[in-house]
Amino acid sequence: MELFAIKKPVFVIDVPTIGKISCRTCTVADYRRLCVMRDLRNVLERVAVEDVPQTLKAIEMIWAKLYLKEIDEYTQENMDVLAVPSSGDQDESEEEKCLLKIHTVLDKLAADYAHLSFIEIQEIDIIDYRMIAADAYKYMIMTNKPDAVEYLNGCYLNMHEICSMNKIKPGGGSGITISKG
Repeated sequence: MELFAIKKPVFVIDVPTIGKISCRTCTVADYRRLCVMRDLRNVLERVAVEDVPQTLKAIEMIWAKLYLKEIDEYTQENMDVLAVPSSGDQDESEEEKCLLKIHTVLDKLAADYAHLSFIEIQEIDIIDYRMIAADAYKYMIMTNKPDAVEYLNGCYLNMHEICSMNKIKPGGGSGITISKG
């Protein structure tokens, strides 16, 4: 599945001892592997545009962390399209908060919204996934909440306020540049 609502970046990451490596976006499954630092070599070889030299496991871990940071910063920079809306309100009190967290809610929303299976949703590009998940959440709110427009507009203001407080800037000063072409 290829979506064209947002241009896919190529991240140029300055990896210690290796140099600058151009990386494409990964799948949802590969993003999650990187988050838990599992199967790093194989994932990094899939995202790298050019051949990757053999390196130490510690360098692969640094590279993975830099890559994840870039994906998250890119999502933040494009939050209107890629981020799930957040109002900042705490709807539940501490006593009412369920201790059993549901981990696949966004996967379920995204899969249903895009008419994909859970397996298929893991294999799409992480940027496409984030856009589908955000749209699915917005659609769910629009169809189920009486004051949906007001709520989503509040989310928009809250998300942008948080972003301006954090002063998120492209590249983040981490030695990483983004090529959007």
